[in-house]
Amino acid sequence: MPLSLVQKSREAQQTPRVLVIGGSGFVGRHLVTRLAGSGRHLRVLTRDPQAVEAALASDLVELVAGSYRDPAALDAAMGGVDAVYHLAKGEGRNWQEYLDNDVEPTRRVAEAALRRGVRRFIYVGSIDSYASGNAADRIDGSTALDPRIDRRNHYARSKAICEDMLLTMARERGLPLVILRLGIVIGAGSSPIHYGIGRFKTWNRLTYWGDGRHKLPFVLVEDAAEALVRALDAPAIEARSFLIADAPLLSARDYVAAMQARSGAKVHAAPRPIWRYWLEDLMRGLVKTAIRHPNRHLSSLHDWRCRSHSATYDAEQSITALGWRPTGTRQALIERGIYPAVEAMK
Repeated sequence: MPLSLVQKSREAQQTPRVLVIGGSGFVGRHLVTRLAGSGRHLRVLTRDPQAVEAALASDLVELVAGSYRDPAALDAAMGGVDAVYHLAKGEGRNWQEYLDNDVEPTRRVAEAALRRGVRRFIYVGSIDSYASGNAADRIDGSTALDPRIDRRNHYARSKAICEDMLLTMARERGLPLVILRLGIVIGAGSSPIHYGIGRFKTWNRLTYWGDGRHKLPFVLVEDAAEALVRALDAPAIEARSFLIADAPLLSARDYVAAMQARSGAKVHAAPRPIWRYWLEDLMRGLVKTAIRHPNRHLSSLHDWRCRSHSATYDAEQSITALGWRPTGTRQALIERGIYPAVEAMK
């Protein structure tokens, strides 16, 4: 399939050395900006180059029209690169669609990277794949993903299966894999409505996952992008996983208080027991199962408990291995993470 290229200048016509898949998303845009700011030539594979051209404008950025789910577009986009970032997220209404839209395309990306002999393949996983519902647990980059992942939501399960598949390719075929699992990413360009905080009905009406009092693994988007950049050249980190999160400094209640202070409007937030979410979802699942709905799925109480992220997250291993340092203060998370999202909503 022919690819249309959007090239900014003669300089951009040099062969990019880095391919970013998912570069038009929230984190991806910040990553592309940082990579270009460090003087790297890179290529972004995106379904609609014109839609992101202004946001990603740089002499060092080449935008390529196509989807990573299209083998021909993917193979052409891989030409000449020696490093790949895979940030794209699969979606689906049922498990088969996640297999088709996330797991299989990710396998194709890794296969293409192996054929091209890239020196590093950076995959962005998800903290949603951890078993994080127990407040007594501590999670870091070496923590294994949820051993009961088959009882989790489709997204958490799909990301975990992708990780396992890629790690197998790293062990058996030498894929130069590095996995980064990003915390709850906040900052300029995002919406204040964040699933990591609770269930939002509108921007100023939500229920917490539980009581909303425990500290959450927030990370500023610019800090997440910096960690991704550092993972490109950090030595001896292949086949390792890293948690990318700031110190646990803010709770969901703190987040809502900051939203309310910045917006000047009342934010209605209430605690809600996890078991009530699960019971409602289970009832819906039983009805769908009874009528053999194609998107039927029976959720587990374990899965709903994990949505609270009650465990303590510790990114010290990532800080040491990547030479990376997150912002590390409550005020910075509020002023640079929450306030810009609220301001953009006005």
